Amino acid sequence: MKVITASTSEQHKYVNELIDYLYEKIFPCFFSLEYIQKLKEFELLTVPNLHDLSLVEIMEVTAAIQTITTILEELTKSNQSLIEYQTAFNKNVAILRKYEINFPFQLSDFSGEMDSSYHPHESTFYM
Repeated sequence: MKVITASTSEQHKYVNELIDYLYEKIFPCFFSLEYIQKLKEFELLTVPNLHDLSLVEIMEVTAAIQTITTILEELTKSNQSLIEYQTAFNKNVAILRKYEINFPFQLSDFSGEMDSSYHPHESTFYM
């Protein structure tokens, strides 16, 4: 008999907070607010059957989102090529896809010109 431990409501909440952080703090560095709204409408990063994930599965999803976020944050700080992170980025995108989480980006999608009026660690815009 195999015992599977269920994920907790706190973990579900944390995954949703990580996704909100991407939308609110990271994506504005790379995309227009209109484009971000369209991503939300397309249900980008929606986790289907979040409550059905086992403890191991939700930890894998959490780690994947955290890793992608960290790589993108590093890109906003250094504004240099992060080619050495390509493999890690792709691996974590594949993990999200494994759980049917829509994240259709490649690292190169984030290497274009950033919105310099927005700072990811602050909640205000600068002119």
